[in-house]
Amino acid sequence: MLQIQLCTSAGKFEIELERLVNRKGLNINGTCCNGPDRFFSCISPCKTFIRFCLRNSNPNLDNINRPSIVNNQECTYSFDETPILGGNNIDFNRSPQYANIIVLPFKFSWMGDFVLHIDIFNDKTYDGQPYPGSARELIMSTTIRSSIYPNSSSWQHSQTIDSSLTSHEFSFRYRVSCSTNFYGSQCSRFCSPLSLHSRCDPQTGDIICQQGWTGIDCNKAICRKGCQHGHCLNQPDQCICHRGWTGDNCEVPLKQLIKISNEKLDCKNGGKSIKSKCQCSLGFQGLLCEERICLNGGLSSLGKCICPPNYEGKQCEIELKCPICRNNGRCENKKCICTKEFIGQYCEIDIRLIQKKDGKIFSMELIILLFFIVLFISILIILSCIFYKYSNQKRKQLRQIQEINFEKIWTVENNASTNIFKESNEKILEKKDINLKLKQIDIQASLV
Repeated sequence: MLQIQLCTSAGKFEIELERLVNRKGLNINGTCCNGPDRFFSCISPCKTFIRFCLRNSNPNLDNINRPSIVNNQECTYSFDETPILGGNNIDFNRSPQYANIIVLPFKFSWMGDFVLHIDIFNDKTYDGQPYPGSARELIMSTTIRSSIYPNSSSWQHSQTIDSSLTSHEFSFRYRVSCSTNFYGSQCSRFCSPLSLHSRCDPQTGDIICQQGWTGIDCNKAICRKGCQHGHCLNQPDQCICHRGWTGDNCEVPLKQLIKISNEKLDCKNGGKSIKSKCQCSLGFQGLLCEERICLNGGLSSLGKCICPPNYEGKQCEIELKCPICRNNGRCENKKCICTKEFIGQYCEIDIRLIQKKDGKIFSMELIILLFFIVLFISILIILSCIFYKYSNQKRKQLRQIQEINFEKIWTVENNASTNIFKESNEKILEKKDINLKLKQIDIQASLV
């Protein structure tokens, strides 16, 4: 088996998020994530994101009285931090827009023991895009200290319930699996099939040939049982006779079938019989010109050449120029045969990266922008309505004032020495009534 030392991850620690419950929208200290506490409930929901820290067992770090991990360098195995996943309550199984599979790769032989520390935070950044070390508030934490070995089909379930006033719940499951081409209980055995007729043992990482094939790279076909003077090429259970032999198992010499006489021989493939011998045409050979001349390692069978990989033509004279196949791809018939994780003409596209792309129709930035646009338009409409109602009320007030007919409430009495203005009692009552109407109109305008 061919073993190669590669600078890639040997395996991955996978975490599948299931459910997060924060009924009251509180931080770990019992305060609201966002907004004030009104009538015993928080006005705005939390902006929740999660931080994962995978490390080895360390007595100095496993002290119960030690505060929560804040240094990413302590995550000796792997570390990851999600973007904002949602608000207070998140059901990851029912929300396909959330990437609920977290992959923590590791680049060493897996030893079994591990410590997984998970912190759930409320984002406090102004743009809603947290990053390692950004402003945040802790909602809850959970730590798992256990042992697990690679098994791609076995998940371990975990659930944390905070029975305090905060009423937090968090459930998930996890497993360890080896990366592609890595096998064994520690993901330390590298195995890459060298042909289409081989595979890797999922437990040991040894190369196993398919039935009917053998060799170091499993590219040598096993001939039919009983084949004596023949061979097989590119297909098991064959028996292609060597030169000078014939029969089902290539056990009969051709010389016994040829009568050495002056009779004309039955030469094949355009050959001519001259003096009890066949003179073969170009490209053929043999006692009866029955064998085609094959180049580049090709083998003749029934007058045709069976060409090795990367060659074609009647005599295997045409070499197929293969492209450079990436990511362990193999060239066959001028095309790259890719492994299951890659696609493309040269196996250059990683399917796993395509699957991780976010399928959201609207980004968070676009949603926030649309919210502020709608809010601005609503404010303009409300101010326009208030201004229109106020101006309309003023116009009515002026119209009423103009319609009032002020009559003279003063009588002039001429005296020989002075002019004395006297106010009649009826006119005084009329003036008071006018002033009362004006005050009522002012009160109505002020209420608008």
